Order: sequence, then C-alpha cells, then structure tokens
Amino acid sequence: MCASYQAKLNVTQLVDWFARARAPLDLPGGLPNLEPQDEVRPTDSAPVVLGTGGVASLATQRFGFPPPKPKAGPIINMRAEGRTFLNRERTGRCLVPVSGFYEFTGSSYPKTRWMFRDAEAPFLALAAVWRAGEGDAFSLLTTEPGLDVAPYHTRGVIPVPVERWADWLFAEEFPTDVIAPPPAGRLLVQAAPRPAKPTAA
Repeated sequence: MCASYQAKLNVTQLVDWFARARAPLDLPGGLPNLEPQDEVRPTDSAPVVLGTGGVASLATQRFGFPPPKPKAGPIINMRAEGRTFLNRERTGRCLVPVSGFYEFTGSSYPKTRWMFRDAEAPFLALAAVWRAGEGDAFSLLTTEPGLDVAPYHTRGVIPVPVERWADWLFAEEFPTDVIAPPPAGRLLVQAAPRPAKPTAA
C-alpha cells in the first residue's frame, strides 16, 4: 500500500538513467521543468514514464483511477499477483519515478510517517499501470512486501530494477518476473515527520 510519495526529481538524472536502461526518453520539447513535490497524494498530478509505441515518453497524469462507484475513493493501488497488464492504445504499463515513498504506522492520529528511498540510486521507478480517460491517470501496483517494508506494512509497491525498465515499458508479453518485492537492503528507511504547522502570532 502506498498512499503518497515524494517526487523531487532531477530531469537530467532521469534522462541519463533511462538512456542507460535502454529506454531513452523522447523529449521533443526539450527538457521539461519538473516542480519538486514533497508529497504526491491521491488525485494530484505527477510525472510518469510511458512506453507507448516502443518509445519512452514523460507525461503528467493524475494519481489514482476514478472511483468505481459514488462516494468511493480513487484507485491508487492495484494488486499485481495473478494479473496480466498489457500495452494497448488507451492503457498500459508505466513507471512512476519517485525520490521516495511513504508508509505510515500507528493506530492513532498523527501516525508515524516513514520515508523509503533507493539505497544506491537517486530515485526509484515504481511499477504502475495507466489509463486514458477524461484525465489520464495511473495506479501503483503492489505485491507482498520485501524485508525492508514488511515491518511497516503488509503490502509493498514494486521498484523495478534498472535493467528491467525497458522490459516493463516495451515487452509484448507481460514480464511476470518483475512482480516481486525488492531484495533486502535495496531500500533505506527513516522517520519523516511532517513539518510542524506554524502557530498563530
């Protein structure tokens, strides 16, 4: 489960890492200006990398598919086990670059917020699926948590290894083996309390 994440991204690093991963970003308008986002929450817009037509492109989409019924919340996470996600004209696999993602522990408010980052790289690329609609949107895929996440939640998002980014974006057949928790030690975790709200003078 991941209800929010951080997207403080350096676009030059994105371009470099995706080029090394055999998925060079097509940026016909030049390098975009990516505003740093300390916490991307459901229905917020954020950068995603699509693999439509065999080309990796950077787009901005809404976090969470529209609610399936009235008064329901957006679909921000989808279970990945036993499912196949194929690339089609109006839907497909994508990667969500994040500088870190949050999990929460505790049973009372305010819960303790934890930040998970890549132990070696400047950002993670999370497995996700996107859909076209009134506003294109994406949902993060989840599976059983790895050893780094298990103490904090019963589900975990899926950081795709760099060497599999191109497979995830472009492979015709669904790369089932990507649906796996990261190995122990891949993620660094630290407490990330929200800044205190300023008090009235």
